Amino acid sequence: MNQTATEELQEAFAVLAGSDPDNCSYSEGYMKRQAVFACKTCTQAGMEPAGVCLACANNCHDGHEIFELYTKRNFRCDCGNQKFNDFTCKLCPGKDALNVRNVYNHNYFGRYCSCERPYPDEDDQVNEEMIQCIVCEDWYHAKHLHSPAVDCDALMELICVRCMNQAPFLWTYAAQFAVSPLNKLSSKQVSAAFVGDENGKSCLSPGQGSQIDEIMTPGHQTIHVLQNKAKCILKELNAKEMKKMKKAAVFWPYYWRAELCTCTSCKRLYVETGVSFLLDESDTLLAYEEKAKNEVLTCDNMLLSCISSLDHVQQLEMIYRYNDLKQELGELLQQSADKKKDVTPEVFQELLEELQTRKRRRLSSEADYSS
Repeated sequence: MNQTATEELQEAFAVLAGSDPDNCSYSEGYMKRQAVFACKTCTQAGMEPAGVCLACANNCHDGHEIFELYTKRNFRCDCGNQKFNDFTCKLCPGKDALNVRNVYNHNYFGRYCSCERPYPDEDDQVNEEMIQCIVCEDWYHAKHLHSPAVDCDALMELICVRCMNQAPFLWTYAAQFAVSPLNKLSSKQVSAAFVGDENGKSCLSPGQGSQIDEIMTPGHQTIHVLQNKAKCILKELNAKEMKKMKKAAVFWPYYWRAELCTCTSCKRLYVETGVSFLLDESDTLLAYEEKAKNEVLTCDNMLLSCISSLDHVQQLEMIYRYNDLKQELGELLQQSADKKKDVTPEVFQELLEELQTRKRRRLSSEADYSS
């Protein structure tokens, strides 16, 4: 659960990289997942909660006090709508009065966990890392989960106890292969039990008669899932469910979603309890981050494509400047992460000015050498 400053910086970059920093996301509708922010300056206490996209946080709310909410699913940017009174979005002013499908919680007012504390918390000397519930998307202190946080790569997702009780059928799955007071297995045992049996087959793999099916979520999104019409896995697990108190959060192996039953009755159950997104394995934050990282990796190829029409000397100059900037920016971010300092616009501007100075010196030296 503990991360180095560099790992935290890389993770934060991946979250932001998946969102457009220049164009308001409103025209994209209710996006599957995006980085979301709340503006304390514009939405004071007593007002309705509201969220804005990355581009609006950077442009419309520059200089305001902002809460970074990480990512939210099925969200549409509120910037400049009815919730902001007379404030108008600079990037997309013609918005509907309200986004009726948006779901809000106390995070939009800078409060987190069952303890209703801010993050970072000035009164908390430890200021421990928080963990996000994949259902309500609230953030929790480990000490308030009443469940041991397991440091294991196979245990990547958390569902808080409140959300578990809102979809109580999940306790049946938790009793089989999750980590909670229901199941005292070690992380290694849980990982092995979940991934497969001694023959390498999935313990809960779909049987004969499986087919691809579609499910429509409350957010009007279609999810393609593998449906097993032969039997209901949930009923089989129910027969083995451990009857214990259900008062703690649950940590799940990352690939647990693939083991959920997709028979017709279970799919109705997911919709009724508001967790139909669990059937979409690309819904996860890790999938979003990986997609963002892959998009970032295409920057080098985009550069080569853009400079293909230039002559050889110009191409070398562009590549030189690009690599120089990339290297210097990487070193700046690394130094800031090591020193736990923020990278301010002023610091970045100083870096650009230094690169310009170096370029002038280099060009001057080349001119002197030529003469």
